[in-house]
Amino acid sequence: METVITSQTEDKKLLAQLMFNLIVPRPIAWITSISPSGVVNLAPFSFYNGITSKPPLIMVSIGKRKDGTPKDTARNIRQTGQFVVNLVTEEFLKPMVESGKDFPPHESELEVLGLQTEPSLVVKPPRIKGVRAALECSLYKIIEIGDTPMDLVIGKVEAFHFDRKLLETSRGVVGRLGGKRYTVIEEEIIP
Repeated sequence: METVITSQTEDKKLLAQLMFNLIVPRPIAWITSISPSGVVNLAPFSFYNGITSKPPLIMVSIGKRKDGTPKDTARNIRQTGQFVVNLVTEEFLKPMVESGKDFPPHESELEVLGLQTEPSLVVKPPRIKGVRAALECSLYKIIEIGDTPMDLVIGKVEAFHFDRKLLETSRGVVGRLGGKRYTVIEEEIIP
């Protein structure tokens, strides 16, 4: 049976559930950023996508903490103008989920989770060692949107690191579903 509501509803929790459960699967931006004092931050964001290839621009929506303060990733990007989007594949699913927990700004998720990094080519934040792709980005623009407001971060991809097999298949890549659910691409259908 069909249910209909409008965006004017007072039930804001239901609106959030609809956005998270109906816009699926969503790609995940597993972002490494670095604070001005040198602490490497790692966090996943699933309202993420490409915008254009000329120039190569991506966007990611970064909400605020429950107390209204900026998340470490947004603060670091504002202060340094750089970040890296690491591709999440099945072997990185567990650490990606763990990195989404609330860590204090002075603590690096990478150290706590035992993840290793490799230097980036153009930007200062490192890449996660072993990921099948990483996009080194410079800040293009931040737009505050929504009632919270959230930061819509637009980044210009300055360098692409990738496994060439990804040009033929996305097998093993993880996407976000609603709630605490994820999907792993196992089969690709070409009509």
